[in-house]
Amino acid sequence: MSSGRSPETPSPEEAVERQFDAYNRQALEEFLACYADSAELLVDGVTAASGKEALREIYARQFAETPVEATSLARLRQGEWVADHERIEGPGVPPSSVLALYRVRDGLIDQVQFLGQQVEA
Repeated sequence: MSSGRSPETPSPEEAVERQFDAYNRQALEEFLACYADSAELLVDGVTAASGKEALREIYARQFAETPVEATSLARLRQGEWVADHERIEGPGVPPSSVLALYRVRDGLIDQVQFLGQQVEA
């Protein structure tokens, strides 16, 4: 049975892992290359950014001001969705965890949702 994607198109897991790696290296252009031009970022159901340029503004500032590292504690895939339980930490930033949902279409993330971020004790 065919997956319906070309050999050059990354699977949803590969697309998420590629952006995850770029995030941890604060490689902004590589990170953004993993997203569709019309990508949306939602935080607890509220749209925080629409479009790659809005993502650029958010992540350029974050990478410059508060570089953090994310660790995937668990990853699941269902169709075009990849769910990560992520732990985020960095110098001067209290560790936190979040559920991240990534929707991947044609090898690019077109929606990411962060749900229930909690600072860890």
